[in-house]
Amino acid sequence: MPKKKSTKRTIGFIGLGLMGQAFSKNLIADGHRLVGTDVLAGARRKFKRLGGEALESPRDVAEAAEVVFISVPNSKISLQTARGKNGYLACAPESAPEVVLDTTTSDPEDSKKHAELCRGKGIPYLDASVSGNSDHVTNREGLFLVGGNRKAYEKVAPLLETMLSDQVYCGPSGSGAAMKVVVNYMTSMGRCVIAEGLRLGMRSGFGKDFLFDTLKRSRAGDSSGFHGHGGIMVRGRYSRPRSTLNVIRKDIGLGLRLARRNGAVTPVGNACAPLYREGARAGNGELDSAAVYLSYLERENKK
Repeated sequence: MPKKKSTKRTIGFIGLGLMGQAFSKNLIADGHRLVGTDVLAGARRKFKRLGGEALESPRDVAEAAEVVFISVPNSKISLQTARGKNGYLACAPESAPEVVLDTTTSDPEDSKKHAELCRGKGIPYLDASVSGNSDHVTNREGLFLVGGNRKAYEKVAPLLETMLSDQVYCGPSGSGAAMKVVVNYMTSMGRCVIAEGLRLGMRSGFGKDFLFDTLKRSRAGDSSGFHGHGGIMVRGRYSRPRSTLNVIRKDIGLGLRLARRNGAVTPVGNACAPLYREGARAGNGELDSAAVYLSYLERENKK
């Protein structure tokens, strides 16, 4: 049976990690029916406690929901959710969702492939990347960066407006993903700038609290990134990640890959990427991404 249209919708999530659950909690509070799936049983249980209905597969989600969001670790996994007998593109045509929005931080080329797969099934696909972490999403703060069919975007723009504080239509398929790569590439380098500045100040004899307070009051510290990541570095509290070091290591890699494709030079990114790799090798991959600071300490200890 075709799904009914109403003000309160049935919305599906494929992937129920930090971002998926943050979005779901707010949408449930808004009165929407939420269905979702995840490969991890623990994530499905948390989703049920929020008030969502946990389903077995992406196909089940697609057949139950009017609008489907994908929120998984990377774009290769996102493509896998579309394929096979349990993939969402195996859904019955009469029960297909109106649109699929992929919030995954994706390789733009994968987003284009994904859009082609969906086009073959007559389902609009939008790469709808998010600038912001799960804490931002919980507070409905952040920016949707959307690529794909403009008419499909305009239909869901009112829903997106309730989910985050801002949204930008970036252009055809892959554009939203590419813009997110640029954003994350810059912020990943920014963490290294903060860590390096803090280490320079401390090695110059300033106490960490005095240094952090002074930098916060200067132009150098005039950003939420410095206040957040710098505070974590100074306090050494990495165990409750808003985004992990492994995630940011992936993000800077996507930026360098995009740069190679487009002929952009990347001396700063090339210098920063090894610090994230060293952090992952040291076992810090699941700590907050500010733990890149620990890679500086490790290098100093090796001198």
